[in-house]
Amino acid sequence: MEDSTGDTTSAGVADVRSVENAVKALWERVRRAGDLIQQLREERQALLVQIEQLRAEVQHVQNELARKDQMLSSIPPSGTAEGARAFGNGEREALAQKVKDLLARIDAYL
Repeated sequence: MEDSTGDTTSAGVADVRSVENAVKALWERVRRAGDLIQQLREERQALLVQIEQLRAEVQHVQNELARKDQMLSSIPPSGTAEGARAFGNGEREALAQKVKDLLARIDAYL
């Protein structure tokens, strides 16, 4: 009879250890998932800040472009000396390239 009780006790202990190990493994997975969620939240917040900065920069460039377009439209189209001063030294091309670069950066983040 004692032998039967010893087997039952050792089986019960083994079951308890098995359950403890399963709970520990589950707890570790939950902890890692929580860490990952926190990291993703921080990354998301950083990306939202970066998006707002890019939007502000795009708005600034669009305003600058609109201002220069307004200046261009007020210049006589005949190519006089006054018209040549509005955009000098490839300024228009540089501005157009800057706008394209900003739009590409925004597209990359979205």
